[in-house]
Amino acid sequence: MALLDSYWPLFLTIVLLVLLKYYFFIFAKKPTKPGFNLPPSPPKLPIIGNLHQLGNNPHISLRNLAKTYGPIFYLDLGQIPTVIISSARLAKEALKTHDLPFASRPRLTAAKYLFYNCTDMGFSPYGAYWRYIRKICELELLSAKRVQYFAFVREEEVSRLVRRLAEPYPGTLNLSKMIRLYANDVVCRVSFGRDFSGGEDFDQKGFQKLLDEYQELLEGLSVGDFFPSVESIVLSLTGMKSRLVHTFNQLCKFLGNKPSVVLSGL
Repeated sequence: MALLDSYWPLFLTIVLLVLLKYYFFIFAKKPTKPGFNLPPSPPKLPIIGNLHQLGNNPHISLRNLAKTYGPIFYLDLGQIPTVIISSARLAKEALKTHDLPFASRPRLTAAKYLFYNCTDMGFSPYGAYWRYIRKICELELLSAKRVQYFAFVREEEVSRLVRRLAEPYPGTLNLSKMIRLYANDVVCRVSFGRDFSGGEDFDQKGFQKLLDEYQELLEGLSVGDFFPSVESIVLSLTGMKSRLVHTFNQLCKFLGNKPSVVLSGL
């Protein structure tokens, strides 16, 4: 949660904004909502809920909480209600037996800006539209015929990866960066039909650097992901909105798309 630590001063601002918007509901006595049988939950703080209990190593913090509250427990991550499962049996129940209610991914702030308002296959909600774009992806990219057709691309990129790994010897190298570069090369050649890291014109224009920025934005979490009611204000205060819009527009220029229609609703 290093990202949250860097934005920690903004939580004071967020607290004030939420209090101003929902002060009546915060200070008024809320009626008990019947019908909810929630799992056990650790004590939480006003506004931020259980965010402070995640720390810099969320996986370790969640493991420690599971030891106290059991294999399934409930957390309020800011304004986001979250159920944590740390049991293989319960995970099977959620991901296989009752998979449809849990099939959709959360609408992350970065995904809304970088993936056409979450209309891609990875972040669009489960339904008829998702099944349709998955069918297109399977036919055009993942069918046995297409996978076999692009075998030469994978072979060439593996050979290029081996050469890259051998170049710095006996020095050191960043293996994660090399593998990420290999994955990007395969995806770009298969999806766009162009080699963006082989020294061509696109490489000179910084496409690889743009992909790295794209992935960095997707890997991180925005404070707005935990406080949707003040998301736009938080994005503006942190400068994240301008960064997301700039990265999205740059990628659209490379791919020849028009970004204005997509971002007009955000």
